[in-house]
Amino acid sequence: MKNALFALALALMAAPAARAQDGPGLDSSTKYPASDGTESRNTGFGIKGGYNLASIQGAGADLFTNRDNLKDFHAGVYGQMGFNNFASLMVELLYSRKGYRTDYLGTATRDTRLDYLELPVLFVGNLTETLSIHVGPQVSLLTNVRDGGATVDLSERGYNSLDYGAIAGAEARLGFAKLGARFDWSLGKIYKDGSVVRYQNASGAAVGDNNIRNQVFQLYLGLGFKK
Repeated sequence: MKNALFALALALMAAPAARAQDGPGLDSSTKYPASDGTESRNTGFGIKGGYNLASIQGAGADLFTNRDNLKDFHAGVYGQMGFNNFASLMVELLYSRKGYRTDYLGTATRDTRLDYLELPVLFVGNLTETLSIHVGPQVSLLTNVRDGGATVDLSERGYNSLDYGAIAGAEARLGFAKLGARFDWSLGKIYKDGSVVRYQNASGAAVGDNNIRNQVFQLYLGLGFKK
């Protein structure tokens, strides 16, 4: 985790210098006029994908003993509309794998993987020509759960299919490429009231406090295209 943050910091610091060396013929996909005639540097669309470091938080998460992060990925598409030199709106559609690792109920350590279809709507503010900040809400739909390698029934296990939360992060632009990092905090609860956590044929354990939420740190690379 610390190594990933350190690598990202180096990349963000190097971005302005790298951009300054771009040749005159290089046209960035994030450098187009906004509707008022100014240059937003944010209008366009593209694809993105990267690394998820997922975990769970909340008072109820103590039910899961020796829990650890789940390492997986996210991928999808995005579109941006610039308003002026500083501000733009970005909408994404992502497939993202979240979850956690634990050995609860006396079983061997295993992964619980939660697959979401996500729709972030983000404000983008340009701090410099190459560096921007992103912040905004996100709504997510749980599409699949894998527990210990087996697919489980969402309603039978008491999972909430709808999640929502907030995103905050930063991004560096290098020509048509984007390198970014963000935190994804869920405000919705993973389990419904009265849910019982089971593994295969085990009797299970009741979720006494369903204040259990997703939390994800993401690193990603995006490629932009002209509108």
